[in-house]
Amino acid sequence: MKKFVFPVLMLALLAGCGKVSDASGVESRINIVSGTVEGTTRDISTTDTEVTTDETSTKNGTTTTTKTAGEKVSGSTTTTKKTRVQPATRASGGGGGTRGTTRAVPTAPRTTTTAPQPTSQTPTIDPKDYSSISFALNESANEIDVTRNGVTNSIQVLKDVDLTDIRNAMSNDSSKTINDFIVRNNDFDFDGYPDLFIIEKPDDLNKTGKFYRYDPTKGIYSSWSELNGLGFDGGSRGYEIMPNATENSLTIYDKKDSLNYEAKTFSWNEYNLLVLRKYVKQYNDGELIDTVLYDENGLETLRETRDSQGNLIGGETEEQPQND
Repeated sequence: MKKFVFPVLMLALLAGCGKVSDASGVESRINIVSGTVEGTTRDISTTDTEVTTDETSTKNGTTTTTKTAGEKVSGSTTTTKKTRVQPATRASGGGGGTRGTTRAVPTAPRTTTTAPQPTSQTPTIDPKDYSSISFALNESANEIDVTRNGVTNSIQVLKDVDLTDIRNAMSNDSSKTINDFIVRNNDFDFDGYPDLFIIEKPDDLNKTGKFYRYDPTKGIYSSWSELNGLGFDGGSRGYEIMPNATENSLTIYDKKDSLNYEAKTFSWNEYNLLVLRKYVKQYNDGELIDTVLYDENGLETLRETRDSQGNLIGGETEEQPQND
């Protein structure tokens, strides 16, 4: 009987030792550092343990020990394995909301399309066409802006005009504009293009100012020093000119009053230079008129004095000898 007690006790002990406590759930530890989550997970694996028992017997004075295999005992072991988790972003809603994690989605590159810009081009103008030219007083300076329809900016600025009297006249009469002081329909060189005369002194007797010639090759006006120097006072201010296309002549007047005046008549020669051809002076309340004539070279050819009725005064008409 005692022979079987020891094996039974060993079997009981081995059965108790083969029992392994189950790991309850998956134990994890999560550390969030700079958006990276590290943790460890424990995997549970199941193993079978075979229990053996020793049996001892004595026969003829010899003791024999025999190992006997017992039943297999099922158990579970826990192994630990590190895993790396993708970065996650925690999304938290308002109170009572559901918390969860959302993975960052890479942003697709943005494609920007630039619409083609219209090409700004200077409009083509015909320099011989003067019909669309207009004038405006530049309020910020002593200048006149010259513009053309279809052109954004002024094509030129007339800067050498004395605008003192013009500004005074415009301030005293709001109905007046700069165009009231510009004569633009006279062709002073008879080339088929009207030129400019800007009236600087718009008094009742004599109108004086600046002349500008229209340049049909450029479509602008150029200061006309030759006409501006035709005054009687020797200054740079020209007197109003009366053109005569039939005689190819220009006549200027210096009026002393309603009866007395001086007049000079010029013509263009073959070199496009002005030559004095006639001088007239009416004086003595219009009773006497002196006349002097000149040839195409500016040389005096005749001098005479007549009364208001046309009668010659002082004898015969005096003719100057001609040079051969």
